[in-house]
Amino acid sequence: MGKDFVALAQARIRQKVAVEDGTHAPILPTLHTMVHVRAALPNANSEHYLSGRGQEATFDHLMNVIVPGLNGQNRSGRYWGFVTGSTLPIAEVADNIVSAYDQNVQVHLPDQSISTDVEDAALKMLLALLKLGAPDQWTGRTFTTGATASNILGLACGREAVVASRLPDGSGSVGELGLLRACSKAGIEVIQVLTSMGHSSLSKAAAVVGLGRTSVKLLPLNDAEPWRLDIDAVERELQREGVASIVSISAGEVNTGRFAVTGIEDMKRLRSLADKYQAWIHVDGGIEHTKYEFGMSS
Repeated sequence: MGKDFVALAQARIRQKVAVEDGTHAPILPTLHTMVHVRAALPNANSEHYLSGRGQEATFDHLMNVIVPGLNGQNRSGRYWGFVTGSTLPIAEVADNIVSAYDQNVQVHLPDQSISTDVEDAALKMLLALLKLGAPDQWTGRTFTTGATASNILGLACGREAVVASRLPDGSGSVGELGLLRACSKAGIEVIQVLTSMGHSSLSKAAAVVGLGRTSVKLLPLNDAEPWRLDIDAVERELQREGVASIVSISAGEVNTGRFAVTGIEDMKRLRSLADKYQAWIHVDGGIEHTKYEFGMSS
C-alpha cells in the first residue's frame, strides 16, 4: 500500500508541474488564490485542529489547496524572488532518493553506508569543475543547507582560528575554554567581520556564532561601487589593538553579481595582510551560496 501510494503520488505531482511545449510555466499565484490558501491553513480554534486526515486526504489537501499557493520557481528560470532557478528532472529524482533513504552524511560510517563517500566524490568534482585546486587543499570540505548555514560555519571557523592564533601556548582550544574565556586569555576585546555589501545572512550568522550583528563592518570602496572592498580600509582595521578580524569577500554579490575584488592581485594583497595580522579570509560565493574558507598561514 505504501509503495503504491508513493508511486501514484509522484505521478500526480509530475503531472501537476508539467508544462506543455510552447507554453509558459506560471510564476506567481494570484492574490485571490493566496487569500483562499491562507484561509485553508489549520486553525488553532478549530475542534479538529490536531486531528489526522489520513494520508490520501492529506495528500489531496496539499495538492488541491496548498500547491496552488506556491510560486513556480522550480518550473521556471524567470522567478527571481530567490536565487534558485529551475529543477532538472534528474535533480528531482536524486532529491527523491535522498528523501527515501534518509542518510546522515555528517557521520562517516564506512562499513555501514557509502553516503559520505558519495558526497565527498561530488565535492571533488565541484572543485575540479570550478578549478579550485587539488582536494588535499580543501581538507574540511562539506556541503551545507544554504547561505545562512554556510556563513555560520564559515564565521565559526574564522572565530576559532583568529582567537586560537593569539592564545598563549598551552592555553587549550577555543572549544575547550569557551569564547569569552578564550578571548580574555588572547587579549581580544572585539572580533569584527570586514566586508562590502555582504549577504544579509552574514549578519544573522554573526549573531548566531556570538560575534553580534554589529561586528559586521561595511568597508565599500566608494558609493558608486558599494560591492568593491576598500583594501586600504581593511589594512587600517587589521592594525587595531585588541581586535581580531575576519575578512568576508563577496565572490558574486547576490544582488549585482559583482565581485568585492578586481582580480588575483587584490586577493594576493588580502592574503598577505591576513597572514601579517592573523586574520581569516572568508570568501562568500553569494550567487550560489558557496563559501570558501582560507585560514592563516603557519
